[in-house]
Amino acid sequence: MFISEVLGEHHLLDEFESDRPELDRWLRKEARRAHANRMARVTVWCEPDSDVVVAFYAIAPTQIAPDGISRSARGGYSSPIPGYLIAKLALAKSMTGRGLGGALLLDALATVAAAANAGSGRLVVVDAIDHRAFEFYKHHGFIPIGESKRLFVRIADVTASLAAGRYGPTVDARHHAAAGFLWATTDDEPQSIVIQIEPIPHEVGGGERALDAVHDLLDELGFQVLSREDQELPLAGQGFECWIDSPGRATLRARLDGVSAFDIELPHQSPDLSMSLGSHGVLRVIATTDSFGVDGRYDRSKLLRDMRNGGVRGAVVPVRVGE
Repeated sequence: MFISEVLGEHHLLDEFESDRPELDRWLRKEARRAHANRMARVTVWCEPDSDVVVAFYAIAPTQIAPDGISRSARGGYSSPIPGYLIAKLALAKSMTGRGLGGALLLDALATVAAAANAGSGRLVVVDAIDHRAFEFYKHHGFIPIGESKRLFVRIADVTASLAAGRYGPTVDARHHAAAGFLWATTDDEPQSIVIQIEPIPHEVGGGERALDAVHDLLDELGFQVLSREDQELPLAGQGFECWIDSPGRATLRARLDGVSAFDIELPHQSPDLSMSLGSHGVLRVIATTDSFGVDGRYDRSKLLRDMRNGGVRGAVVPVRVGE
């Protein structure tokens, strides 16, 4: 298990050693400055209870020349295409041979998808550092551009793949839940589960306005927009429940028309939490789009601000206890 988080001052970089010395030097000498100056967003992996970096990637917005890219992929445009560059991606030697390279790339793509959902962008590009890297990206669905070492993938395809990979097959775009999420419990009693879910835009009815598939999904499940913390929540519709799998694990499960919308796993270290959830028989679920800090922790002040912006929805779901 690894913790993926934005590069901070507490992270230890000097021990990092990959099979590419130039990437090691960039991490040690340039990463903090690039991140601080907003030239790139640098994300690092650490093991739990450790600040030693064992993997990292850097992402930057870019303009992509349309040459060599199919008309459908570039959306019919002949001008430079807005997108994102995975500028750096490296795994420590001690981590190789465990299939973690693909997981690191997946993490980078999820970050790109979230950035594109919040802003804009059509393509993700990479510049392969050598033949091995070129084949690595091809293996993971990137398409070569002409005869160069540059490859691309559409962000729309990334988003759909991430959602389907995490939550299973879906009926249509309305049922694509987000590519990632964070969660925490509130301190009040009975406790609420606060989930931050990345927005996933989609087109409906042939219109030009991109709507948020996550909000549509929650609305369909019976959630309502929250405007204050003490607001009474409705009971979610059939097909949404919290399942207590074990003393240290719960899962929020949503089903629409018998099809999986999402399963959000809630592993934790407190058996008391499962006992509390089970004893009340119902659980308040609050879904937000922006209520966690960069450290991944729930921030009540951000939740209140998200409420004011209309980005919070809530419902009560039944709690079931497994065998």
